[in-house]
Amino acid sequence: MEHSIRKISTIIVDVPIKRPHQFATEIVSTKSMLLVNVELANGLVGVGEGTTPGIWWNGESVETMKVVIDQYFSPLLEGKDPRYTEQILELMDIHVRANPFAKATVEMALYDAVGKVYEVPAYQLLGGLYQESIEVKWALATGDANGDIEEGKELIENNRYKDFKIKAGKYKTAEDAERAIQIANGLRGISSIGIDPNGRWDRLTAIRYMDRLNDAGIDFLEQPLSPLDIEGASELSAMRKVPVMADEGLATVQDAMRLISAKAADIFSLKIHKSGGMRNTIKIAAIAEAAGIPCFGGTSLESSIGTSACLHAYGTIRNLQYGSELFGPQWLADDLVKNPLVCAEGKVQVPTGPGLGVELDEEKVEKYRRKSE
Repeated sequence: MEHSIRKISTIIVDVPIKRPHQFATEIVSTKSMLLVNVELANGLVGVGEGTTPGIWWNGESVETMKVVIDQYFSPLLEGKDPRYTEQILELMDIHVRANPFAKATVEMALYDAVGKVYEVPAYQLLGGLYQESIEVKWALATGDANGDIEEGKELIENNRYKDFKIKAGKYKTAEDAERAIQIANGLRGISSIGIDPNGRWDRLTAIRYMDRLNDAGIDFLEQPLSPLDIEGASELSAMRKVPVMADEGLATVQDAMRLISAKAADIFSLKIHKSGGMRNTIKIAAIAEAAGIPCFGGTSLESSIGTSACLHAYGTIRNLQYGSELFGPQWLADDLVKNPLVCAEGKVQVPTGPGLGVELDEEKVEKYRRKSE
């Protein structure tokens, strides 16, 4: 049983970011991650990273993930063979309901370990690459419209990014929409933008603004309405103005089928954490492909560890036509690996080393380790 799981351990780290980031419900200056080590009997160690936009997003946090993994998944999986990944995913689903972020973190470490066992990149275990690099959109989230415009122009001038999305949802729908139109007009002719209200807009006001948002050249509306308002999303999509992207309302394969049946999404935003891992994310992308729906590679704002896992999964997907937002490593003021991912000219390369293709920087991990654990 040289490949069996000997031990699973976790720690929480808090990494500073380069500038405050405005979400719909809060503004943050640090990013918390849960690191998971899956140690095999042969001494190989797989690394996973779990992080969320915040407990407001889906009910999980790094603290809840740590409890679930330490108290439930660790004793459940010790002695199991990580090469039987699908069996392990089923086992976790049977014993622990929901908690997809915690499950994705464990799955990530399993693929890193198995990739090291066979000395192949994780994407080979997921079906092989479709593309070697993926386009990246930067999120403009300074909290100020003029600040977002200036940041966008600077990034374009420095040839770092060429496409953007903006965070919304902090203000009432009409004010948010006016602000988005102002930013779009400020970047008109040099870049497009998408809008992400994190499900905070109301249906009637969103309908009223669809023509003006379309005229401003808005590229997409990411989860404009509550994830529960499938009927409203269907109504917005039927207007054939700005494409509607599903995010918070799309976590499971069942969600994908429901949205397609209701014609409530023009684009699927994929996230490996919200869907419980890379395998489930690829399954959702396949359902979207069957329905003719393009996909977007979302992020939970991971370090190079989690971002590498996203790249391995997204790199295998044919219909990732809207690129990604995998800017997490550039958003952080520091990273947790010795070879951080680099975004150049708006693209990031899929790592090619065994497993996730990244190596932990133990000094950085210790530096940012939460001392109150």
